[in-house]
Amino acid sequence: MHDRSEGRQRRLPFAFGTLDASVRREIVYLDATDAAQSFAILYRPPNHNPKTAFYLMHPRGDFVRHYVVPGLTARGYAVFGHNSRYLNNDTHMVHERLLLDVAAGMRHLKESGFERIVLLGNSGGGSLLGFYQSQASRAPGERLRQAPGGEAIDLDHEQMPPGDLYVAVAAHLGEGRFMLNVLDPSVTSETDPLSLDPDWDMYNPANGYRPFPEPSSYDTSWLAEYRLRQRERNHRIDTIAREWIADTQHFRDEMRDRGFASLPPAKQYPIARRARLGRYLVIYRTLANPAYLDPTIDPNHRPLGSIFSPADPIIGNYGHGGLARLMTPGAWLSTWSGLTSQADLPDTIGHVQIPTLIVYADADSDIFPAEQQELLRRSGAADKQLVTLPWADHYLNPIGEEGGRLADPRERLLDVFVPWVEDRIGTP
Repeated sequence: MHDRSEGRQRRLPFAFGTLDASVRREIVYLDATDAAQSFAILYRPPNHNPKTAFYLMHPRGDFVRHYVVPGLTARGYAVFGHNSRYLNNDTHMVHERLLLDVAAGMRHLKESGFERIVLLGNSGGGSLLGFYQSQASRAPGERLRQAPGGEAIDLDHEQMPPGDLYVAVAAHLGEGRFMLNVLDPSVTSETDPLSLDPDWDMYNPANGYRPFPEPSSYDTSWLAEYRLRQRERNHRIDTIAREWIADTQHFRDEMRDRGFASLPPAKQYPIARRARLGRYLVIYRTLANPAYLDPTIDPNHRPLGSIFSPADPIIGNYGHGGLARLMTPGAWLSTWSGLTSQADLPDTIGHVQIPTLIVYADADSDIFPAEQQELLRRSGAADKQLVTLPWADHYLNPIGEEGGRLADPRERLLDVFVPWVEDRIGTP
């Protein structure tokens, strides 16, 4: 997740715009082993060549200008803000290919002389870097070889330097798990964006909805069935995606058949068209989490609404924006399907055995306390800790009068994890 934060960041004292002009910047252009290109900026303190670097990447967001850069460089650390090949466009995002981008960045840091690397996974970067570390820590031969859509991904022969520490800040459980919470289960037809089963419409007053900004109240038994129906819709979209992939593969196999070349053009062309057709899933209404409107669901200090629709979420649910609105079948299965994505942080974090720090912002409207407890419980690290930042939203902005009386959440974040890092791997 990475929306509407830039304007806020410019107004905050710990925003990227406060970066010391004397901080050294190195633009780095990277080629992954599959030839895909990405870029990063390596920030170094003015008068110091540290041996520790913080690595950041978001699956699609711009992290070369992350808000931690000024504070970390002021404390003597290097920061590597790396943007992926899918910057600002996840239509064909295969999460397994993102690991090739991360590996290219990690190799560059090692080749540049950094001895210790802290994987700093913020928001969607938390599940991405957890996914990376879970694969990097495995011996070749034990790594993934295929994406959920069937695309071959050769991680066995990939040089994947592991991180030394893993820090997850305001990290959700992965795009797929996030999608399971926000898919609108009242959709009855994937080809009709207005199709509706009113019994499972969270915006139906009969189900507990109240006009925003009045809080809604949903019955717990209704909510439990709602969650099951979200999974059913996810499965329905998965089925469409798999059918399309199978159809394409069938006709590609026909083109590879020895007899294809001997067919007359009139029979070749229909096969070739089907084999080369790039199809897109259009997925409507993906902002329907009842927790956005009912603060008693996994309560924290969040305001009503979502970071993707700070007014009534019904606007985001039906509007032009929205998560996973246009996806190739393979990208859906790899990234946004909560039933098939392999970048599921509760699963991958079990294989992250390096010291792990989870930092939760307790006024986050899209990430919830029970999810962070799940990450802590399922973490495979012997050295693990969960820390809460009170009255901070997803982007670590202060929330409410209580947040205004505390130090800036971004300053509090650094005060939490810099000592934690230094206790484990020393000073920069």
